[in-house]
Amino acid sequence: MFISRIFRPPTCLEGGARWDNAPVGAVTHRKRLIGDNPPCPEKPHRHAAVWRGRAGRARPPGGPPSTARWTRRSLCASALALLLFTTGCRSLPHELHQRETEVTASIAAQAAALADRPARTVVWADAVALMHAHNLALRQARDAVTTGRERLRQVNRDLLPGAAITGNLNQALSQLGDLNGDDAALSVYGFFNVPGLIQWRMRRYASELELLRAGWALELKTRELTIQLRELFVRSELLDQRRRQLALAQRWPQPGPLALSLDANPQKLEHETLLWSLRREAEALQDAAAELLGDAAIAWTLDPAGRPRFDYATAGPDLHDLARFGGLHRRLQAAELEGARLRQRGVKLQYWPDLSINLSSPPFYQTNGSSWSADAIFLNLGASVPLDLRGNIAQQLRETQRDFERLELELREQNARTLTGLDRARASLQLNARRLRLTEARLDALRALPVAQSPARTRDNLERLLALDQQRTSLLLEQTQLEALFWLLDESRWPAPAQP
Repeated sequence: MFISRIFRPPTCLEGGARWDNAPVGAVTHRKRLIGDNPPCPEKPHRHAAVWRGRAGRARPPGGPPSTARWTRRSLCASALALLLFTTGCRSLPHELHQRETEVTASIAAQAAALADRPARTVVWADAVALMHAHNLALRQARDAVTTGRERLRQVNRDLLPGAAITGNLNQALSQLGDLNGDDAALSVYGFFNVPGLIQWRMRRYASELELLRAGWALELKTRELTIQLRELFVRSELLDQRRRQLALAQRWPQPGPLALSLDANPQKLEHETLLWSLRREAEALQDAAAELLGDAAIAWTLDPAGRPRFDYATAGPDLHDLARFGGLHRRLQAAELEGARLRQRGVKLQYWPDLSINLSSPPFYQTNGSSWSADAIFLNLGASVPLDLRGNIAQQLRETQRDFERLELELREQNARTLTGLDRARASLQLNARRLRLTEARLDALRALPVAQSPARTRDNLERLLALDQQRTSLLLEQTQLEALFWLLDESRWPAPAQP
């Protein structure tokens, strides 16, 4: 009301008159008579050019914007700036403090759980199932297979047409308070682009090879962790046996006076050292079990029931039986060689002409503009052949050729070392079996001796018993590690892998 009274336009009698004492916006129509004022000519106001929007409509004549209108525009601009500020990232110290608070709460919860963690006994089959479900290394290998499968699908999806939605808003800063739908533009585009048919075929071939390699790497990781789990079961069983043997040492007479308690004779020091080493070994076994089974909040006890046992020492594995030994090893080497050959082939294909296809069209839909027309669709076909005047492609080809030849030599030497190591392991396994039988016979003979009446004789027998038990433990661990070399390559001992 105030603005209209100050910047009131002159009374116009063209078709209708507005009385001076009439309310603003009210128009009183009457027939124009002879002698009345002449019609008011339509003249653009001096502020119409400034107030004209994107749609091209001029505002009604009037004075310059008032203080209230400028206040409204300032509030709109402030609200927009506040929205942009609040939707962005907060300060880095605040985010780091929040993450640190979350980590602190997680550590506190874990400390409370570890203070009274439950105990659980697992047999071999349950331990293998827990390892497959919760081990992080296996999860990483499975994620690699999933990523390879997604990349292969993505290569095929690159042949599908694409679409994009674009939007923009264009308005003067002085007119932010007068935004409307005409100031915004929305467009929907469609496109089809194949950067190179030959390169697409190479990408698909490489994705298929990477998927197969990831699947075989998962199988290899599963075998390695299963072998580690079996060795952990063997160590746990041997630890229990050594504890039982040390329990016999508690029959030694306990010293009475303090002076005898402080006696540091070699037998007493060796006994204390052995007890301490068993405790550290038990803690190391607990950490290894928590890592393999994927849960450190449980005190694990490994039951040796169902643990796999092998007869490689007596059967004498035939390494020339290619159907039984080394299948996974050969597949992984073949994938490595094919990857090197694929890199060499990719360099050679740079000499070939490559065809690119590009299909473009105007927007399918846009709020402000012309409608879509099929006549504006364009197909662009391009082909390029590098001349390699600088010799870059030739240099890359020579480099990949040298890499391929060096890889062949490395794999050949690796196979020679593996075969030599397996031959030595087979001989060592047979020798280990003979030594183990001899040690167990000595232990049985020592246990069959009657209890000596002399304390010195009893201590000597116990010392011999502990020494033989330590030797038996070392031989059993060596046997487990030697058997693992053949178990890893023995295809008959592993289930058939699923296709990736």
